[in-house]
Amino acid sequence: MVTAGRYIGLLLLALLTSCGRPPNTAVATAVAERSYGAVTAATPIVSLIRQRDIRPLDPASSTPLLDQAMRELRKTDPQNRYAGITYSLTRNNALGRGWLIQTPDRWGHHAADFPFYPLACEGCVADIDLPRCRSDADCKNGGTCRALSSLDVLPDPADRRVCVGHSDGVIDRIYNLVIRARRTVDIAVLQPPPDSRFLAALRNAITMLGRSGRPVQVRVVVGHYPLAGVDPSPLAMTLTRDLAGLPMSRVTLQVAAVRSCAGESGCDSYSWNHAKIVAVDGQDALVGGHNMWTRDYLLDHPVQDLSMHVSGPAAADAVAFIDALWRFACSAVGTPAAVAVASLPAQSTEPASTCLAVAAVRHRPLPAGATPILATGRLGAGITPDFANQSDLARDLLLGAARRTIRIVQQDLAFTLGRLDPLYPESTLQRLADFLLSETGDLYIVLSDPSAVGNSGSSYGNGVSLEAVARKIRQVVRARTAMPDTRLDDLLCQRLHLAPFRFGPDSTWPDKRPIGTHTKFWMVDDRIAYIGSDNFYPVDLQEFGYIIDSHAAAAEILHAFWTPLWRWSRQSAVSGADAPQCTFAGGK
Repeated sequence: MVTAGRYIGLLLLALLTSCGRPPNTAVATAVAERSYGAVTAATPIVSLIRQRDIRPLDPASSTPLLDQAMRELRKTDPQNRYAGITYSLTRNNALGRGWLIQTPDRWGHHAADFPFYPLACEGCVADIDLPRCRSDADCKNGGTCRALSSLDVLPDPADRRVCVGHSDGVIDRIYNLVIRARRTVDIAVLQPPPDSRFLAALRNAITMLGRSGRPVQVRVVVGHYPLAGVDPSPLAMTLTRDLAGLPMSRVTLQVAAVRSCAGESGCDSYSWNHAKIVAVDGQDALVGGHNMWTRDYLLDHPVQDLSMHVSGPAAADAVAFIDALWRFACSAVGTPAAVAVASLPAQSTEPASTCLAVAAVRHRPLPAGATPILATGRLGAGITPDFANQSDLARDLLLGAARRTIRIVQQDLAFTLGRLDPLYPESTLQRLADFLLSETGDLYIVLSDPSAVGNSGSSYGNGVSLEAVARKIRQVVRARTAMPDTRLDDLLCQRLHLAPFRFGPDSTWPDKRPIGTHTKFWMVDDRIAYIGSDNFYPVDLQEFGYIIDSHAAAAEILHAFWTPLWRWSRQSAVSGADAPQCTFAGGK
């Protein structure tokens, strides 16, 4: 069986080794300098900066960095077509208690100390596959007995208490958000669609919305890629399974499987949705890196990931981004584009293959707090010929403004899968190189183990070693300075902290399988932080995430996420002051 991760790898490999164009950030300066003309979706970042007179941000200015970034992003969109879709700055946002969502959250534990419950267990609660319990004593493998909100739909309260493993509680985060909906629920995921425990949580939430009688419009967009694909009709029927027999239900559901570009004529790239969003009423949104894949997140060998919950106008930005995906999907139904739609009006039992003419809902998000958030996204290829990949530029601008620290946690920095010359985010690496050469601070990079694989078979490592990444960074720095080699190596050994991801004292799972991370995170000067779906390694997908400017939020990230992560990861570092041995020592 060829798995989801391997499908993606094979397809992207076919693109990148053929005539297809590389993503914007992967184009080296020497090549980009030869590119001049109309700014389009394919314009390299380096060319965009030159042609639109994009200026570096000034951290010494009294104007906040996110405001400066917005000023430069507007230059890329002179017709104002993508403002509020792929870039938007809002201020009245709140990050409530538990806003930072990380799974698994067991820093410092041994790899054998991750309680989990396998699927299809005998005597388990149906659909959710977790054992019934009365107390912790009933839970084997070290799990905890608790009542899950996502089981409130069940008539017997005894069935709502189940043994939960290391991360099963995350399904309640999704459920409790969805059942709050008064008008709209918008979900964006990557193929394969939500399964098992995640699917049960979504279905139960939709059932509860049906019981409430509220007129809620639910939309689910699934990014799907060739070969395997997604049929939206079975997913739509599964999500609405328990609405049958509820005469009070006013829930409408639409599911779209969307691929905007697959190397066809006139679109020389591969592109589909990669954003992970659950947004309710344009007022609350859960955004980040989490896929709703039970086998990879909730069982043994869990991949580590990070998301966030925001309340306020930034949530409406997530809905506006999803709106753009739906406009494309509904306009492409019946065309050669790879789009399939299944729609179920309220009280309908047979899905239609067209978009519903649903009532427009104008979201007027209420102020929820005082946290500035820059929502950034990219529309990739096929949706528009215009440049609408503002998240690429926003990242480079803010990394270029760093003065003290840059902290990065990513699955990878490079894309390979069979290439002899891995693709790197060239423009981003130049910003990191300039920061190192300023000699004013430290760059920390934590990456997944190169051969990490989830239980589903999906890859969480692109096969590029830390040593190879170190050599590439040195090469980029070397090209931007006349510094003698020995001094350059000393600089990198002191200020470039490069390590594999670790959550505790073990370097592998008990069966020697590598540990992986799927997090897409970066932080500048312990103040400005990004959490979203956008990888550093260059691929041309649709992405969405939030850039937060908050000392309080940054302090919580450092305390709950970065500090324990670095405590354990640094023990295997290959460079930096914490490294047992620096890979650059001796002029390597």
